[in-house]
Amino acid sequence: MTDSTTNFGKSFRKDFLLEPEYLPINHGSYGTYPNCIRPLLREYQDNAEKHPDRWNRFEGHKLIKKNLERLSKDLHCDPTNLAFAQNATTGINNVLRSFPFKEGDKILMYQTSYASVNKTLNFLKDHYKVKLISIQLDYPIEDDQIVQLTKEVIEREHTNSTSTIRMAAFDAITSVPGVRFPFEKINRLVQDNGILSLIDAAHAIGQIDLNLSELDPDFFISNCHKWSFTPRGCAILYVPARNQGFIHPTSITAAYEFHTDGTDSSSFAREFAPSTMDMSPFMCVEAALNYRESIGGEKAIRTYTHNLAVQGGDLVAKIFGTQVMENSTKTLTASMVNIELPAFTTTKSDVEIMKFFLNKSIYDYNTTLSVYKNNNKWWVRLSGQIYLELDDFEKAAKIILAIIKEL
Repeated sequence: MTDSTTNFGKSFRKDFLLEPEYLPINHGSYGTYPNCIRPLLREYQDNAEKHPDRWNRFEGHKLIKKNLERLSKDLHCDPTNLAFAQNATTGINNVLRSFPFKEGDKILMYQTSYASVNKTLNFLKDHYKVKLISIQLDYPIEDDQIVQLTKEVIEREHTNSTSTIRMAAFDAITSVPGVRFPFEKINRLVQDNGILSLIDAAHAIGQIDLNLSELDPDFFISNCHKWSFTPRGCAILYVPARNQGFIHPTSITAAYEFHTDGTDSSSFAREFAPSTMDMSPFMCVEAALNYRESIGGEKAIRTYTHNLAVQGGDLVAKIFGTQVMENSTKTLTASMVNIELPAFTTTKSDVEIMKFFLNKSIYDYNTTLSVYKNNNKWWVRLSGQIYLELDDFEKAAKIILAIIKEL
């Protein structure tokens, strides 16, 4: 336990369908949902088969609206600015592949962005001839340094070029390294310079506090299944009314309408209404949030998982004789923590090393280790969660040391 005021820890494993001997130290990759959600999920799936037309044409969409309204309260935003997507990558593609970019438009990005996001940006470069302006971030780094680097690039591109930056794509919490990005400051900075903000918040909902009305991003996408305990796949796409006319789902439906004015939001809800698919994960958001309330609420959950990540990271770094990836203001660690691995020698390539750790950890040690290279050093990303305790991090450290010996 990390906080005597809570009762989180191993006792909560009974609430989840986790294998008894599995060490779930990598919650951030896929998440999971509590057992109490499963009957509701199955009920919705069964209802879809009992009367397919009634469900898909009417009743299912009523539940979608209800869950959007429930989620909007936690996100502090207008529910009409929300739409469901299957995952954050889908939401990102909805924005990037439907926004009316023109040849030569510039998009600001960071090399630490999620691989599929950077690949989507490269797709735009290859097919629509946009220009990508990439900023290199070498972690650990101070938030103020990130802001300053971004400011310098904006000033350079807007001063010495015939075209300005059209959009900036950045994280709320980066995947690897698993660190909190100063998205609030960057959002304000880019918008103050006439740049649209696209925030990949795949890891945000359930891990950090969010107020979208105050943040006021131009586009914001977050998974619910990673940290909010909903079934996969379930993500939320936030588009304020001022931009809804520009955005369409990647798979165009009969509801499609072309808008020359981004503020024309007349078809947004219809276009993003789920088509013929399993909508049941979207319908479980309310139940997932109610479960979280029943065990203490968002603040208690976030406090426990954050404190566990911090203390667990310190313990693992002490065992390794290395360091936690953190800056002087301690802003990088939310509920995922990154620890430098001990030095090792091997003839394996970087790709082979990552595959080796993944396969060994899953099939030989019944856990999952997200190992990656950053700034010429090897790191592991570990996740705090309500069903874990400090000794789970110690177990993970011992497994990592064992695998290193096998490299």
